[in-house]
Amino acid sequence: MKSRKVSPFSFIWQVIKPYKVAYFIMMLAPFASGIFPVIYNYAVKLLIDLFSKESHITFSQSLKPILVFIGAQALLDVAWRLHNIAQLKSMPYILENMLCKICEHCFNLPYTYFQNHFSGAIVAKIKGIGDKYYKIHMALEHHVSKPFLITVFSGCALAFTNLHIFLFIVGFTLIYSPLAYYFFYKLSKIEGERQESWYHLFGTVSDRISNIFNIFFFARKKTEIQKIKDYYKDTHNPITIKFYKYDLIISIILAIIYWIFNIALFVYVIHLRNQGIITIGDIAFIMALTFAFMDSSWNATMQIKDFLEDIAAFKSAYSIMEVEECTIDKDNACDLVVNSGEVIFKDLTFSYADGSVVLDKLNLHIKPGQKVGLVGHSGAGKSTLISLLLKNFKPDDGQILIDHQDIADVSSDSLRLNLTYIPQDVILFHRSIGENIEYAKENATQEEIEQAAKHAKIHDFIMSLKDGYKTLVGERGIKLSGGQRQRIAIARAFLKNTRILIIDEATSSLDSATENDIQHSFNKIFDSNNTTVIAIAHRLSTIKHMDRIIVLENGHIVEDDLFKELLQKHDGKFRALWEHQVNGMIG
Repeated sequence: MKSRKVSPFSFIWQVIKPYKVAYFIMMLAPFASGIFPVIYNYAVKLLIDLFSKESHITFSQSLKPILVFIGAQALLDVAWRLHNIAQLKSMPYILENMLCKICEHCFNLPYTYFQNHFSGAIVAKIKGIGDKYYKIHMALEHHVSKPFLITVFSGCALAFTNLHIFLFIVGFTLIYSPLAYYFFYKLSKIEGERQESWYHLFGTVSDRISNIFNIFFFARKKTEIQKIKDYYKDTHNPITIKFYKYDLIISIILAIIYWIFNIALFVYVIHLRNQGIITIGDIAFIMALTFAFMDSSWNATMQIKDFLEDIAAFKSAYSIMEVEECTIDKDNACDLVVNSGEVIFKDLTFSYADGSVVLDKLNLHIKPGQKVGLVGHSGAGKSTLISLLLKNFKPDDGQILIDHQDIADVSSDSLRLNLTYIPQDVILFHRSIGENIEYAKENATQEEIEQAAKHAKIHDFIMSLKDGYKTLVGERGIKLSGGQRQRIAIARAFLKNTRILIIDEATSSLDSATENDIQHSFNKIFDSNNTTVIAIAHRLSTIKHMDRIIVLENGHIVEDDLFKELLQKHDGKFRALWEHQVNGMIG
């Protein structure tokens, strides 16, 4: 289903909406923080005015300023305790909701997106959305809201206390704020560029960590470090330096304006007092409010600068949410039902984005329970054919039918639930061996897991480990050999036990004895449940006993026959592949 693009702030609202009442209560607390300095300074003004009129004051005379102060403190404490309760009831679930929505979106991105982007950069953006949202939330809750609200409330109090001072400050604000916003907006744009550069850099570092053993084996540590340094020198540092230079210039300009205003304010307050326009208590109140206003407005300005940078960084990370989800399924896609396992490729055509044709009107009928081998040189179209069957891509034209159901009309999930795919390059989760096997069948029993492992000839190895089936395999299964990872993938296939099995040279990393054992296990299960098998073969000896062997060349089927029959064709393509293979592998 095609997803509708959602703006960053609409996305945030979607996440917050279920907890909007608690969120609203949370955001009331900054208002209490904003008005507290005004009420506090007003209480001080009342006390100063009392002492300036009387040499001795009674408790009843000071009751009003005391109550004003206590009321302000009580308001502040109650508001923030309510904030804590509301935060407890909302924030953990808001962050959970956000991450789940992000992951759900990313899991539905097109197959090609993951082919064309660094996984590290994708993870960095997923993390960046949550991190930057939290920074934006904290800014609104504390860093921006408090100084901003103090500025607003102090300004209002000044307007009621002394209009002259208020107008003086408004004049400053009208000069200062637009100038600051202009500078900060430009700075936020540079920050967006810096974040994109950082995500790319993080992705390349992640790619290097994933390939750390290649770096070791080819002694390329210095080369890879130099490439990172080159990226910093040519791309990342120029943007970062531009950011810091601009930040320095802005800070100097705004600081000069700020100090000019401070000096002018002092002179103006002295002038008002000399004219008898304000009292001593007024001076204390006005100066306290004025400097609260000025200090808060300066802090608010600096925080707004950081806030705009955080928004730019959030938008940069959020760009992954603006990638359209995979639209390979129709809106009304139904579930695939497989009873026999018949597969038909009908006039199938597929081209790459650059226009080069991979498959051209290919027709292939695989009967239920047939074992079919696919062979051909690299680029012949074998993997593309399997990818189209797995619905990783859409064909340009033609149909793929499973038990007379066009896979274009069924959901991808139901299709893949009814197929078992064993890749040549097996990547495992950083979980236990048992969990990795169980992944093929949710809630599988331990007995079922062990039985599948026995069929894959890996049970004895697992039991020889200290923690047995609870042994962690490491990231991507790095603690296991390639052959052991493949046998776990084969165990998954036995456990899933579907009517259609797709094998991409699943035994290529195994020794001959283990390969023969697994082949016997395969044959036994295939014969017992009439499984349809489609096997891509690089080692031609592995498909000797297949019912049919399909030879692909330039996206066309050029031969289709039994193993023995194909070898007897003197000018045949399969015979040429057989004679030219190196160590049993197609060269």
